[in-house]
Amino acid sequence: MKKPFRYFKDLRGEIQKFSYKGAEFNLIFTKKGAYRSGDVHKSAQYDIILKGGFEITMRKGKKNVKIRAGKNQLVVIPKNTPHLFRAMKDSVMIEWWDGKFEAAYYMPYRKIVEESIARAKKGR
Repeated sequence: MKKPFRYFKDLRGEIQKFSYKGAEFNLIFTKKGAYRSGDVHKSAQYDIILKGGFEITMRKGKKNVKIRAGKNQLVVIPKNTPHLFRAMKDSVMIEWWDGKFEAAYYMPYRKIVEESIARAKKGR
């Protein structure tokens, strides 16, 4: 079984995972234009934007709904809601969940993430 990572870095930015007195959360830096997530969770997800801003796409019923969130805003993604983040500028956020972290890719959104990573690698 793979150990969970504590630090991850790629062309999009960095993710640091923390555990403190039973609380689990991620500190995430995302470069302007980069995509994150493309997944869905069994529990609600909470994100506080500390710097920058994101365009967040969520699947609600049969529609993609886009919202924008910036510095000092809390974003709540309801459980079982596919979501996708795009950084509008270099951005930092903290995220956590109201239950055990479990994620499954939502392929229509995850494909966008993976294609953007592939394009960035070609442009190096």
